[in-house]
Amino acid sequence: MIACGFGHTEIVKILLDRGADCNILDRNDESPLLKACELGLTEIVNILLDRGADCNILDRNDESPLLKACGADYNKGDSSGKSPVIKACENGHTEIVKMLLDKGADFTTRNLMVHSALLTAHLRGHRDTVALINQHFSQTQI
Repeated sequence: MIACGFGHTEIVKILLDRGADCNILDRNDESPLLKACELGLTEIVNILLDRGADCNILDRNDESPLLKACGADYNKGDSSGKSPVIKACENGHTEIVKMLLDKGADFTTRNLMVHSALLTAHLRGHRDTVALINQHFSQTQI
């Protein structure tokens, strides 16, 4: 969890090679994948997904990795709604969203604020992410 949170890709690989559980939850019910998605750590997200991380795991606020990648941050913001995590996500993590969707992430999951990944991306102004989710939705409806 700490290696993921600080973006230490090589340490993450070593720990996983030695049997670390990529689906472990911390005291906030966050997994390494949730943390990496929240921080936009594309390479670590890819490694965790390749090693079997659950792309639909939820934290205590019912936020999935996909919601984190779209900029969701339930109950962590300041009065302007711009926590450090949201500030880090202002450009969106479209590549991570694509990886999660490709691995079967449920884009209909909603957090405690009843925000879906699509709504979160829209509210944060991530147009590329919105387009990607819409494209994925249209392809799954065929």
